[in-house]
Amino acid sequence: MRNVRLALLLALAVASSGCLVLSLQPAYDERSLTFDEALIGRWEDAEDQTAVTFERAEWRSYKVTYSDRFTTWAFHASLTKIGPLLLLDLSEPAGTDPGPSLIPVHAIYRVAVDGDTLTASALDYNWFSGAMARRTLGRLAVAVDGRRNEIVTSSTSQFRAWLAHAPAAAFGAPMTFSRKT
Repeated sequence: MRNVRLALLLALAVASSGCLVLSLQPAYDERSLTFDEALIGRWEDAEDQTAVTFERAEWRSYKVTYSDRFTTWAFHASLTKIGPLLLLDLSEPAGTDPGPSLIPVHAIYRVAVDGDTLTASALDYNWFSGAMARRTLGRLAVAVDGRRNEIVTSSTSQFRAWLAHAPAAAFGAPMTFSRKT
């Protein structure tokens, strides 16, 4: 059941439905973009009946399709490294115009591929809320929207500097997928 909730978080991140940690700026810059062929393929979590597919997209990026029992969502994704940390930055699909009153956001996931196992962990909303209340986020600028999403408003370089030293607890429990193709 925990993985169902976490998988739903992945799907809702770009839709910004509430109680998420998102960023206005990407977690990558041009120099830090990377591409890992090991992500390409279909990954499933049979227990939660969820699946994620990574396809090669333009210039070192991915087209990501996430599906569960009810619906399917499409994302644009870029992979970046900060020291040993490998992060996936999900956003609206390339070429999507959300309209003049909607702001595209980025959902950040710590990812790892170990053979035929993919794990992905989002920034943990509860940990982040506590850190905001304790004022322990350092120079990271954050705003809270009307849906209670916590939105990092810092520049990419400031966000990357924070991520480089973020405690492991800043990321939630991992979703675990097995390679199917």
